[in-house]
Amino acid sequence: MRKYSYMGQKPACPKTIPPEVFSELCSQGYHIVGTHSANKRCMWLRECLRGGEFCYKHKFYGISSHRCVQCTPVLLFCNHACKFCWRIMPEAKEKFEEMPTASFKWDSPQEIAEGLLKAQKDIVSGYGGNEKTTAKLCEESRSPKHIALSLTGEPTLYPYLGELIGEFHKRGLTTFLVTNGTTPQALQALSSLPTQLYISMAAPNKEIYLQTCRPQTPSLWENYCKSLQLMGGKRIREGTRTVLRMTLVRSLNMGGIDGYAKQIAIARPMFVEVKSYMHVGKGREKRGLALGDMLSMQEIWEYAQNLAKLTGYLYTDEHPISRVALLCRDKKAQKGRFLKV
Repeated sequence: MRKYSYMGQKPACPKTIPPEVFSELCSQGYHIVGTHSANKRCMWLRECLRGGEFCYKHKFYGISSHRCVQCTPVLLFCNHACKFCWRIMPEAKEKFEEMPTASFKWDSPQEIAEGLLKAQKDIVSGYGGNEKTTAKLCEESRSPKHIALSLTGEPTLYPYLGELIGEFHKRGLTTFLVTNGTTPQALQALSSLPTQLYISMAAPNKEIYLQTCRPQTPSLWENYCKSLQLMGGKRIREGTRTVLRMTLVRSLNMGGIDGYAKQIAIARPMFVEVKSYMHVGKGREKRGLALGDMLSMQEIWEYAQNLAKLTGYLYTDEHPISRVALLCRDKKAQKGRFLKV
């Protein structure tokens, strides 16, 4: 396993993280910030800095991969144990009651924002001496423009998430928030909405949801349905860009396309991302998944086309390497999908 190095002194293991988990996180390139936050270099950041391709967020929405901070304010907190998740959490700990939900003081939004941006500078600082690195992009990477609150965990479990988003916006950054939709009360209470709000759509019905997402309690399905209604409501609809993001696994959640179409009709997001499960990281054999559970780009194309027919959405774009397709609600969403950053 490749060992990643920190620029400067490696941080001490916080009391909130088991030492063996902390060691594995560091070896995988996680930069721990405070007691419960982290960021990690995305593979597309490295690819972009070396003159290669940008990620699907660039192709779909105009986000610059080399200026994007992939991070989380809730490293060890999630109320799902999704079979397709490729992160090490909650793989190493699947007993929700063992998570340290009340054993420490939450870090402040300002501390987290400053810490994550500082850690990102450490992450990109090692690329300047690489002969494959594009000098202009390397210089730009030192001034991030985008925050992706999507690395691991369920970010709405952080009680000051709206304030954290506000901290990033005050610094001139755009934000993407990815949530599993299980805490509608937290979404409703956000003091600042993200630039783009994602809700993960992983199952067409409750039965498949329980098998696929393995939630803390079965009632989280009803919470998820409430979040879909909130997404379609006035405040979120008028206050931010909205996305439903699918992760399709051949052996788990491909059936019941009508159920997905009904959810889209409730939430009415600007965009729907139809994506294949990727056979990488921890979401593999330990969870009963195999290489054959990934869909080909042709299969994603066909599924997305069928979903477009059921919903009236427009098939707009695709990123074959990531095995993902983009549907837009209408021509207005299609025309305005690129952020002005």
